[in-house]
Amino acid sequence: MTETNAIVETKHGVAYMKRLCKHFSHKLEVEIGDSVSTIHFPFGECTITVSSTGMAFRVQVPDPAEFDRAERVVGDHLMRMANKDEPVLNWIRTT
Repeated sequence: MTETNAIVETKHGVAYMKRLCKHFSHKLEVEIGDSVSTIHFPFGECTITVSSTGMAFRVQVPDPAEFDRAERVVGDHLMRMANKDEPVLNWIRTT
């Protein structure tokens, strides 16, 4: 399994995580917690962990060719949900 990670500074992490999870839960399996949630995409799994200062995204994909797709889907949706910030996602890939 390979993964890509990003950290976003925001004071609204819990609200953004819940919006993302609710949005994706209409079509995907989602596990929603108070500070950690997981979205099960067809291309892999995204775990979101929130704190009082930000959000951490860990996307695990079985195929490294899916990195671009995974980062784009998660990043684009976060941008749509983050109406109080303009979050910047700087992805770090590991294999």
